[in-house]
Amino acid sequence: MKNLSEQITSALRAAGEKGMLIGELAHSLDIDLETIAKAVKQLITEKQVMEKSEAENEARFFLGAAVGDETEQGIGGDLMGCPCYHCQKISKCGIRQPDSPAACRDLENWMSTSESAKV
Repeated sequence: MKNLSEQITSALRAAGEKGMLIGELAHSLDIDLETIAKAVKQLITEKQVMEKSEAENEARFFLGAAVGDETEQGIGGDLMGCPCYHCQKISKCGIRQPDSPAACRDLENWMSTSESAKV
């Protein structure tokens, strides 16, 4: 039997571009939500899984570019770790908005330390 990390990445690979909510992932793997949440958090740390918040309390998870094959990566490999992917304010972020990429310290810090920004 596959270990939990392999089960999660396989499920996310199958979900493709639409990703999965944490509850959907737990249900599809028939594993309790707390166990899935801990495993997904670890996979995010390892950059195997990406999180994108659609609303404040709703996030979809996607297979990270580091786990996908070369054809799936595209520019995504350069964007791994971008704070925008898991920002709770992303739906309200933009030019002439209270939250803006131009004023975001998290984005600025990521860009200054990111490998892709150094190229």
